[in-house]
Amino acid sequence: MSVSSTSFRTDLETLSALDGIAREMGRSRNWVLNKAVQDFIEYQTWFKQQVQKGIEAADNGEFATDEEMAELFGRFGA
Repeated sequence: MSVSSTSFRTDLETLSALDGIAREMGRSRNWVLNKAVQDFIEYQTWFKQQVQKGIEAADNGEFATDEEMAELFGRFGA
């Protein structure tokens, strides 16, 4: 794997929090930043797939009935 570098700007409070997390984990700031970016990419990929599944289901007419929605809202007190 080829490695590249980049930089970003942030406020001192965020940087301090980031360093605190790295220290608590026994990891470097670089490791924590890479992990955060990897987790973000993974989540965004998953989210996009879920949205696409929802669009496909809607296109296929797969909707919850009014009764199913009323039951669901009732279960959560909404």
